[in-house]
Amino acid sequence: MTTSEECPDVEPYTMPSKSLSLADGDGKRFSTQTLLVVSLYVLIGFASAFNVFHYDNATAYYACSIVFALLATMWAINDARSLARTFYPVLRMLHLLFCPISLAIYLVCTRGFRGLGMVALHIIAMMVVANVAFYTVFYVLYFTGYWHLFDPIYFDR
Repeated sequence: MTTSEECPDVEPYTMPSKSLSLADGDGKRFSTQTLLVVSLYVLIGFASAFNVFHYDNATAYYACSIVFALLATMWAINDARSLARTFYPVLRMLHLLFCPISLAIYLVCTRGFRGLGMVALHIIAMMVVANVAFYTVFYVLYFTGYWHLFDPIYFDR
């Protein structure tokens, strides 16, 4: 059996969470973990902006909830892989079913008090993203007259 010292041209095995990345022209690399977290924030922003149009659409709410749970579970699986921890299939299923609570529990269990701070930081950041997306779309539609809210019939009621 040969080692990497005997064969210098052979690269050592890298974990999938580190090898899958996007590269831009400057050579900056974004890990899978970063892409999954960014996609969670994009999903929160999209769901909030979509909520301006269809605030009572249960199908869109369930679809966004399922996609959020899938992205968060994929993030937890990749994070456990990068920390070299075992994430059993039963725990994956439970994490998927109880996603927001289990994600917070996962971060606290793997990182201690620092994980509690990360949970609080991400909750605040997701609330900011959701409010900015919602109110931006709402006020753009309001001031462009899309809903005809300046019509006097709305003020007589």
